[in-house]
Amino acid sequence: MNKILGRGILALIFLMAGACQTGFRYRTGDLIFQDLDCPLCEAIEGSTRGYQGKPVSHMGIIYRRGRNIYVIEAYDGVTLTPLDTFLARSPRILVGRLRRPYRQHIPSAVERALSLKGKPYDESFLPRNDKYYCSELVHDVFLDSEGKPLFPLEPMNFKNLRTGRYDSVWVEYFRRLGRDIPQGVPGSNPAAYSRSPLLKIKYATY
Repeated sequence: MNKILGRGILALIFLMAGACQTGFRYRTGDLIFQDLDCPLCEAIEGSTRGYQGKPVSHMGIIYRRGRNIYVIEAYDGVTLTPLDTFLARSPRILVGRLRRPYRQHIPSAVERALSLKGKPYDESFLPRNDKYYCSELVHDVFLDSEGKPLFPLEPMNFKNLRTGRYDSVWVEYFRRLGRDIPQGVPGSNPAAYSRSPLLKIKYATY
């Protein structure tokens, strides 16, 4: 079989498996993590470490409405995206479920997330600017009964974990924004959240 055709068929099989859930039942409040392919995605994955060392560059919140499944995500602004559309970007996903003591906070978290639909994407990765990147959205909506975030902030790292230097993608990205790289600024990333002790990974396709 032609190698390119074979890879295409394999990717389609994975995509169809994700869409059909392969017996896995998504629940509202599940966190879905994704390995995307783009230069900035590769830079994110080079500077962070995901569950079991897997590359993770994006995440969102599962939301079931009737028979339809969506992902609340900060991708091109905060949107409500059909799961099939989400998976079409990349079928390589992990799905994490909050451990039982924290599930009581899911309804209010989802309500907060839905209320933020239409907010712009936070391209500068800075806190408290009424804009959101993917894990920042999760951080800001999952709160405990006292209003404190369930997921902690940690100093952001933009340096490649292997080389200890900034990838050229980051240098050019922040140069275009006219900003310094926010190394060490408190923030979040989807890879770290995939390793959170608050979650149990229930499903993986890679």
